[in-house]
Amino acid sequence: MAEKYYIMHNPLIFNLMDLHGNIQDIHELLAHLTGKDVSQLDSENYLDFLRFDLRKERQGMVETFGMESYASHYIANQIARLRPDLEVVLSDGKRKTLDRIIQERGKPEAVFITSMSSNFPTAAATTISLNHAEIPVVIGGIHVSTSPDDIDTFVRSGISHPELVSQVRGAGDSATLKQVLHDVRNGGLSPEYIGYETMEDGIWGAENVVGMDKNNLAHLSRIPIVGWLGKYFSVNVSTPYLGCPYSCNFCSISSLDKNQRKFKQRSSEDFIEELEQSQSQGVNLQNRAYFFLPDNLLIGGRRLENTLEKMIDSDLKVNYAAQISIDVANKPSLLEKLRLSGATHFFIGLESLDLRNLEAIGKNAVKEIKQSGLSVKDYYSQQIRKIQDHGISVHGAFIFGLPFDYFNGLNNHSGVDVSEFCREQHIGVQTTCLTDLPGSKDFMESQKLKRGLYGQKEPMDYLVSLCTCDIREGNRKVPYDSLHQSSLVVAHMAYDTARRVGSNLNALSNGLFMMRKAFKSPTMKGKRTFIERGFDTFAGLGSQVIVAMEKEHHESVAYSTDSYRGSFERLYEAEKNPEVKEMFKDFVQQFK
Repeated sequence: MAEKYYIMHNPLIFNLMDLHGNIQDIHELLAHLTGKDVSQLDSENYLDFLRFDLRKERQGMVETFGMESYASHYIANQIARLRPDLEVVLSDGKRKTLDRIIQERGKPEAVFITSMSSNFPTAAATTISLNHAEIPVVIGGIHVSTSPDDIDTFVRSGISHPELVSQVRGAGDSATLKQVLHDVRNGGLSPEYIGYETMEDGIWGAENVVGMDKNNLAHLSRIPIVGWLGKYFSVNVSTPYLGCPYSCNFCSISSLDKNQRKFKQRSSEDFIEELEQSQSQGVNLQNRAYFFLPDNLLIGGRRLENTLEKMIDSDLKVNYAAQISIDVANKPSLLEKLRLSGATHFFIGLESLDLRNLEAIGKNAVKEIKQSGLSVKDYYSQQIRKIQDHGISVHGAFIFGLPFDYFNGLNNHSGVDVSEFCREQHIGVQTTCLTDLPGSKDFMESQKLKRGLYGQKEPMDYLVSLCTCDIREGNRKVPYDSLHQSSLVVAHMAYDTARRVGSNLNALSNGLFMMRKAFKSPTMKGKRTFIERGFDTFAGLGSQVIVAMEKEHHESVAYSTDSYRGSFERLYEAEKNPEVKEMFKDFVQQFK
């Protein structure tokens, strides 16, 4: 008899937009993903319907940048702590697939699935297949938390055993998962569980979690000199705290109750213990680079400073990146501690170089920019230089499709201004199209005003269009004449900016610039040994080279393949403006 075990699954994203307007139910989606006749699906052949066509994958940021899903690892450790007698096997649909795991081990006690909006269609299709084998499925994640009706609409309505499908809204905390596991063992799953504790101490390090091969940075191969290191290098993920005290209109979690998104800190000791555990067998290229996950590292306040001080005094040898707001430049003593503790790269939301756009989206920096008397460009430049002078690399996030963007031609648009700014400042870029994320206030307003690009929340059109929530193309109508009311125009602006800033030459130029800065301002470990100073210096180069893969991420969505039409071909065919059609006629040919 096979040993009992659980699976923790993080589904892939698939490019589904060719199905828009062309399918009637979830079973047709499953047929598209598998290439099989779903009418033949039963309890004997269900594994065949878990083998999805990877040629249709829509590569996500996790895959592009070689990171792991923190949510799936966190929940796997939660489950493993609660059931130390069972193994919890991690799966991502590529390195480890559900069909292969089940074929080797037999049926699991349950499959847990974490879902962002962009991979929710995959999660739903996966659940349909598993239900034929009467395998309990528990789905959680941001999408389920913010759009709870979707489980009933797309999953329970199309299966024979709806009682075997449950959803967890909010956090997957230990109290909630303890109840879920109890109910799985006793065959009495509730349709829904609600969690509140976003982050807990004592979760990491369970020995009964069965992991996967490390993600790597294979796309780095296009970059001369340093590209070959990609297959040896991994970016790890961790976080000292989670949750958000704000309720921004564009954010999915704005629809959650405050108690479900409350800010929660781990103890500094617990966080550092997790990092130290990863290096317990020695420090190498697989375990020294980290991305810390808070939406804004600054909101940690005094606890952040305490954590940084303990990291500085510890034996940790890490170079980490984090999201942070631009006003960190106004805190020189904190910047110093961040650098000494290992801060190597900051991801900063700059959004736009036009003050009117920043005002339109309610950007916090607006007040200080006005008080400074500087233009947005000059203010951002001043702040970025302060950060770089501490040896910390930067890339800025910019949104396209805002009301005061402009587009006068393929090489004359707001994105050209952004790319020139980034090159002048030696920073990388992340570019996104303005997107209504399910659960957000903006999404609700779009549904009410019928401004969604893919219609109202009608079952299958809505479901397949969720894949665009990777924000590489917009899902809302563009109302602005300055952008020709064209989604194709906005997608091009985002792509063109990433292409210009992410070129090999510019990535190396930015990297060499940051090598000099990093050498002059090393981490605490870099101050102590020349070898660690070398790692700090090389990390300055590596951070900009890695960020340049934003170009690859855009290209993976933009280009058509034998298995799907890319975003440019689709958007061009849907374009109604004859002037825009003529402008893009030759350009789009290269993407077919």
